[in-house]
Amino acid sequence: MRIEVILGSGLTAAQVEELGVLAEQVGLAAVWVQSFPGRRDPLLTIAGLARLTRRIRLGVLPTSPWEVHPLRIADGLLTLNELCGGRAALLVGGLGHSVMRVTGLAPRQRVAAVRDTVRILKGISPDQPLNYEGQVFSLMHYQPDWAVQPPPFVSVGATGPQMLTMAAGCADGVMMSDVPLARMGEVMDHIRQGLAAAGRGPGEFRVNNFMAWHIGRDREAALAEARRELVWRGLLQKWHTAGFLGDEDADFVESRRDRFLQAFLTGSATIEGVPGALVDRLIANLTFAGGPDDIPRVAEELRRYAAAGQDQVALKVHDNPAEAIRLIGERLRPLLEAG
Repeated sequence: MRIEVILGSGLTAAQVEELGVLAEQVGLAAVWVQSFPGRRDPLLTIAGLARLTRRIRLGVLPTSPWEVHPLRIADGLLTLNELCGGRAALLVGGLGHSVMRVTGLAPRQRVAAVRDTVRILKGISPDQPLNYEGQVFSLMHYQPDWAVQPPPFVSVGATGPQMLTMAAGCADGVMMSDVPLARMGEVMDHIRQGLAAAGRGPGEFRVNNFMAWHIGRDREAALAEARRELVWRGLLQKWHTAGFLGDEDADFVESRRDRFLQAFLTGSATIEGVPGALVDRLIANLTFAGGPDDIPRVAEELRRYAAAGQDQVALKVHDNPAEAIRLIGERLRPLLEAG
């Protein structure tokens, strides 16, 4: 399984460069920088890594055509791809809750809009103009004759059935969000349907999962970090939790989402009004959390994900990203490579 790392939004270019170089040194496959309203632009902060690295893929996530027209998405992605010699990656999504909250946008036809964006990005050639008329977005007479590097990797952010099926038909891969092992059979069925409808084989498509890494040398601090960040794990929706909590507890957690959000906003490790045992079950099933001694357990769980069809994992690191990257590269990666 390819191991990738996701850096938090808002880091300086210097921080991204230091962490990206470290990720390459410890053998990770990709480093992603997140986009978030009011934070530094990820394309600009990751650009410096193009000259400092030679192998690792450089990615930005997520980008939505409702934020930036596919024309400008293409210009930015191809420029990054030129800088790094064909190692650029982009995750296209329908529009995140954070951006909707800030902008007031309420996008419609999300699946069609993302499909148009992916088809535009995958249809670009330096040799002939692209003339694409889509359901939502179009791009005509577009020919970047300078974009001669190997094409960038274009992935779709998807967890729901329509977006998964669509992504399998036209993108290079998919990055799901916090999908627990109990749901892998379901999501892989949608992916296989999309591949079959497009006449594609499994080898033409990469399956990734955005997952939270809360493992540090200070085990208690890492678990506190996991509790603080829990609200973002699939937004605690019942679809994500019912498979291991049961319907009643999953409904209870969903109804108390505001308590989890309050913990995040105040930086607290205490979820008021939610039993600790329930919080522990969420952490155990929706995150990788604990101390270094827990890494063999994580490796075994990732082997089960791999057996279910996932061939990449994107691990989001938090408060101490350098320590996390070292643990992932020096402790987790060898275990997975050993089989």
